[in-house]
Amino acid sequence: MHLVCKLIPSSKLSSSELSYVLTPDECIGQLSRLRNSDDILRNLPKEFAQNISLSSKKTTSGLLAAIRTELGKGSWVSLSSFARRSPLTDSQLQSFPRLKTLVDSVSVSNESKVYKAGYKQVKDDVTLVRSYAHVPYEPSPEHKIVVEFAGQWSSNAACLMLGKTDAQKEKVTVGKADTENKHRSLATFKELDAEGKTLYIKIPCSDQPQPILLKLAEDLQPVDKETQMDEWDNVLVPLVPVHKSDSGYVSIDRGYIYVVWQSEVWREIQVQNDGRFSDVDLSLYQSTKSSPQRSVDISLYDEDSEAFLSGEAFQLYQDGKKVYEGVLDEYACARVFGLTAEEVEVVVADWPNEGETYRELLQTELSPFKAGSKTKREPLGVPLPHIWLPYKINGSVQSDVALYYSRAQLNTQQLNELKSGNNEKAVKVDLSDYSSAHNFDASSEPVISLPNLDTQVLSKSDYNVVSQKEQGVAAAVVNSPSEGIVTTYKSNPQCDQPDDYFQLACVDETWSQKIFLREAEFVDQYCKEVVFSGWLPEVKRVNLTRHCRSHNSDKTVLMSVIYQDIELTELL
Repeated sequence: MHLVCKLIPSSKLSSSELSYVLTPDECIGQLSRLRNSDDILRNLPKEFAQNISLSSKKTTSGLLAAIRTELGKGSWVSLSSFARRSPLTDSQLQSFPRLKTLVDSVSVSNESKVYKAGYKQVKDDVTLVRSYAHVPYEPSPEHKIVVEFAGQWSSNAACLMLGKTDAQKEKVTVGKADTENKHRSLATFKELDAEGKTLYIKIPCSDQPQPILLKLAEDLQPVDKETQMDEWDNVLVPLVPVHKSDSGYVSIDRGYIYVVWQSEVWREIQVQNDGRFSDVDLSLYQSTKSSPQRSVDISLYDEDSEAFLSGEAFQLYQDGKKVYEGVLDEYACARVFGLTAEEVEVVVADWPNEGETYRELLQTELSPFKAGSKTKREPLGVPLPHIWLPYKINGSVQSDVALYYSRAQLNTQQLNELKSGNNEKAVKVDLSDYSSAHNFDASSEPVISLPNLDTQVLSKSDYNVVSQKEQGVAAAVVNSPSEGIVTTYKSNPQCDQPDDYFQLACVDETWSQKIFLREAEFVDQYCKEVVFSGWLPEVKRVNLTRHCRSHNSDKTVLMSVIYQDIELTELL
């Protein structure tokens, strides 16, 4: 069947063809007279047909709908073989705004067309002096800061950062292997202004958007971009702590590593069970002063109704703010910890009748902390395969870096003792072998090359050590865990209270030590580890007991005897 319409690109539409333009609906009406989709496709321009999907070409209805959509886009126009009896109206073009815009623009261009005279246009061929506009050019900064790393190893999540200044934004970079010197990697900050910079180690966190920033240096001065050095003024050494047993070296799969530098505890790092290292963000705990922790025992009895408030939901308010919600147990009792005010208010809604409120003021008491505050500091840093330690900063060797290992997290008093230098077990780290030999000797303890481990079957923590051999990563032999009595306790969340405790005491009561459950750490999903240490040399026979408070408010402390009058050595 012969069609009486054709399709042309909209760019070729002229004013003389305006009277032949069809709306998409009029065009579809013409095409729908064809028998099948193949007949329709044969009448379409090849370029137009390429815009239609294969799925639309399978059925006539789908093809016609696709053609209507393409025409509505305004890139193609359908023209009739015969001039229209009346021009297109705005109502006909209302559903096709792009076609209306095209028709209007072609009509306007026709009206504004200027017809030239029949003679040749005069050409201005006078050469004018070229005009130049001066655009100020800001040259790129031509300085850099280079930080050298010992060894060449695969990248990890940590990086280096220069803090923001008035002139420049913060910059981040990572260490890359030095192809000319196989013993080192270089982290280069480029295009720096000649101004002092603050250098940080930046460690991303797994549970917070803010990274951990460990300050390395202030007022670092950039050097010219062409500068080269055999050993740069800022050098970091990646290092893995290990223990030494009677038969060899062993990896560490639990506990905490403390880095002491410049009379501060610079890093607190939890050792994961796979041997990797997760940083605690100490700035979260150093920025605020901790208030003494208090607790309250709640036991509610309504004298008016002569009833215990067993099983009732309650709210606890401290200084006018709600700080806790809970439910009283079957004895109408509850215990709440982590308070700071000396007085709190307990509120029970809809008691004794709906719409009424029961209120009572309660006195709190100091929670029994041993050796200062024992707030659990959670590791937030993404686990890393090794620990970066400063060897040289601004050209000066950092000779005061020390490492200390603890099976349990240190409390505030222990941290203060560690940074004051009173802990003799902290190991001074001498990294000078790097400058003299560009590696570390296997026998120059405490800092050595990564050793062969004393093991038959590799554990996860062993693999973390073995996988970094031949990469220039060092090892440091840290202090072994303090001699202690380790008791594994199966936790019962239904009964345990944070100030329940175990006590190891000399039989003559001249020495004793308490370990509260709030101090004990989980070693797996169910068990906590209670560790006693630091007893006096004269302690020979001891009692081991467990103490807990009853759930009512009579302050009774219940004691269970685990061992009585036993040789201390039998518990080791």
